Amino acid sequence: MQSTAPTELTDEQFDQLEDFLDSIEGAMDLEEIDGFFCALISGPSVVMPSEYLPYVFGENLPDIGLGTQVSEMVGLLFRQWNHIADTLLRDEVYFPLLFEYDAGKCKGNDWADGYMLGVSLRADHWADLIEDEENAGLMAPVMALHFERHEDPEMRPEPILDDRREDIIAHMIAAILGVYRYFAPQRRLEVR
Repeated sequence: MQSTAPTELTDEQFDQLEDFLDSIEGAMDLEEIDGFFCALISGPSVVMPSEYLPYVFGENLPDIGLGTQVSEMVGLLFRQWNHIADTLLRDEVYFPLLFEYDAGKCKGNDWADGYMLGVSLRADHWADLIEDEENAGLMAPVMALHFERHEDPEMRPEPILDDRREDIIAHMIAAILGVYRYFAPQRRLEVR
């Protein structure tokens, strides 16, 4: 039986959430949160809100019980989490939230940074995928975008041109579901 409750946020709700996050110094932006949530949902083990929310809000984690606005905004974050999780659970492609910067073009770097932060929370478990010769390529697109802005020039790839960036983002989108499928057996074992 399918749920009739909408999980996808409206444009107005995204705007409210974005304004709220902008008001908190050190909070992630929505693109970064989307990547972070995708990694946490797709990964090999469950990560509880008490562990991941401090990363979302930075050092200025608001008291969730403090006020109506905070509760509403955290509720919107959970709805976005559920939207991603529901999409992947239905074995459908999830189209990430990527900000446009110029004439409909997206960079994807913030999304990739959020994703890699999610990976880092369970790096030892993600090593199975990263070291898997047959499936490690699933991580290549997100790593290319993540390392593009790395502070160490030695770690940065060649600058990614627009056409190549579009191709990398398309592969990244396909890889989200691939990673989710890859770790599904581990997640099932953990839930038992």
